[in-house]
Amino acid sequence: MVFFLTAQEHKYLINRVQPLAREVGVSPELRGWNWWREPLRPYYPERISMFAVCGRFCETARDVYLMYVERRAAKRTREILLGASAHNLLEHLFSEVRRGNFGISFEEWWAHELERRKPELEGAEAFRECLEPLWEFSFSQARAAYQEIRAAHPYASEQDVLATALPFLVEHKLSGTLLGLSGTLSVDCYDYLRHIVFDVKVGGPRRDFYRLYPTGYALVFESLYEVPVDVGCSVLVNFRNGRVVVERDIFFINDDLRNWWLEERDRKLELVAQRRDPGKAKQCPPSCMFLEVCE
Repeated sequence: MVFFLTAQEHKYLINRVQPLAREVGVSPELRGWNWWREPLRPYYPERISMFAVCGRFCETARDVYLMYVERRAAKRTREILLGASAHNLLEHLFSEVRRGNFGISFEEWWAHELERRKPELEGAEAFRECLEPLWEFSFSQARAAYQEIRAAHPYASEQDVLATALPFLVEHKLSGTLLGLSGTLSVDCYDYLRHIVFDVKVGGPRRDFYRLYPTGYALVFESLYEVPVDVGCSVLVNFRNGRVVVERDIFFINDDLRNWWLEERDRKLELVAQRRDPGKAKQCPPSCMFLEVCE
């Protein structure tokens, strides 16, 4: 799984990030369970997605205006389609191994994915060249973790072994309505033993605002379950020469990140509520989903 930390990353987590979170802490008013009062309480009744809040691909946020005010359909670019398939792969693989099914195959999943999304996956073989190594990488990690815990705890039940070896809620469904978000959120992964929120991005360079996604999901978790979530991890997956390249950014979800997320939420909710066109950006990324309709 892309959610297993390396030995070096685990050292960084327990010796740097977690001690920092304990020492510095989070201001009480910025905990998600205080959703009903300022500054967390949303000023407008509109509801938008986590992507709309955190995505800063368009510097003016005109993509949010086109999506929620003009109701323009977003074009599913190749990058978006590859990312969607990668998320589907991880969700399917994880749901199967958590049931103890280690007999699953990439071919079976790929046939189902092609059947379900064939009209969209033009040039499907190029997608397969990326996704098959991701499957092999994730499956081997999951199986190794299972075997390690199984060998270390001979008296544990099979259910306990799986729950300990694979402590991940993948594509866990959440409602963000308390914080002005959609009622159909899906967090990429939550490690319930280490209390880490993961967000996966597929392809391209790392961007500073990627940290906003785990921050937002941490706030939603806190608003719903009233447990502190202090650690986020932004996972960047790329494919180079038939190899999966994974970069993880592990960080403390501090006051600055929480305030930044709230600023983005309030700015974009206001834009939608007031139906205000922010205008075109000076430079539009070629991968923008609204490039063809942004006039």
